Amino acid sequence: MQKDEIKTVIEVCVGLHCSMKGSYALLESIRAHYDLKIGIPSYDGMLLKEVECMHNCNNAISVLINGIECNDSSFGSVIKYIEAVHVKVR
Repeated sequence: MQKDEIKTVIEVCVGLHCSMKGSYALLESIRAHYDLKIGIPSYDGMLLKEVECMHNCNNAISVLINGIECNDSSFGSVIKYIEAVHVKVR
């Protein structure tokens, strides 16, 4: 898949504060849910990235979907947001 075919970019902060709040577990849950490889686009245009620090420690765990912050970083909420965004851009 080429870079211009990426439709949904999911970025999870793995900086110190977010990792202490469980960002690696969230990252792994998202990865497993969609059968993604971190940093490699999927066949349907999803890209999961780990970001060292988003400088948004007050709202840890920081998650961006296509550059828009998820206000609730629970697994269920993040999945719902990904589904809504990914369907819109197909």
